[in-house]
Amino acid sequence: MNTKKPAKQQTIRELEMKLEKSSTDLTSCMKEKEEFIYIAAHELKAPLRKITTFSERLKEKSQQLSDESLLYLERIEKNIACMQSMINGLSKLAEIEPENFEKVDLNLLIQQIIENDAAVIEEKKAEITIAELPVVEGNAFQLKEVFKNLINNSLKFQPESQTPKITIQSQLLSEDEKIKFNFDAGKVFYEIKITDNGIGFKGENAGKIFQPFIRLNGKSEFPGEGLGLAISKKIIKMHNGVLYANAAEDSGSFFVIIIPQIQ
Repeated sequence: MNTKKPAKQQTIRELEMKLEKSSTDLTSCMKEKEEFIYIAAHELKAPLRKITTFSERLKEKSQQLSDESLLYLERIEKNIACMQSMINGLSKLAEIEPENFEKVDLNLLIQQIIENDAAVIEEKKAEITIAELPVVEGNAFQLKEVFKNLINNSLKFQPESQTPKITIQSQLLSEDEKIKFNFDAGKVFYEIKITDNGIGFKGENAGKIFQPFIRLNGKSEFPGEGLGLAISKKIIKMHNGVLYANAAEDSGSFFVIIIPQIQ
């Protein structure tokens, strides 16, 4: 009896095996990358502590330093703070794991963020409109980090003297969108959209802004280390969802979070 499989069937199986191997290799590569980021961030802390100590000792002798030396010392301290922020961000990026999922009321979560940032919101006279948001299963601390990053970006990337206007709304993800993102048709997904009237960005940069350390604007104009969106995207991915953005330069931007109701 000839048990040889048809050529077409054999080819499909070979392709499936290659795809499985590629997926395994990619997962392994991503894990190695995250481990490297974690180790690098950890190892950078020791020399930074030493630099900080020496800087503090110099500051104790400030009366013996010239004005020019004090200026250099001030710049050193600013760069130490910048480096510390970057290391903390890298550590946070590497440590994100899918854990401690529970029911999270996004209405309460957003309210907490607004209350914590009340001083900045009041200073900028920001107008924030929030529609009814869903209750989803997730890690409350991580999801709070995502919405805080997105709201803070909307407050920060604004033209001078403009009143920030931010809208947060939600709707069920359509069946067509489930197909588009290759989501399980039997699960409920929510699409949460955050829109602002800020400076926006060029459409071709919509993917770049989620890469670590990518900045489309000068640090002197808009402070930050360029890690917030990378962290947010990874958190949403860990929640089996999607985060993407779009904008028109000088016409505001919007960020879309798609997340399942139940993990």
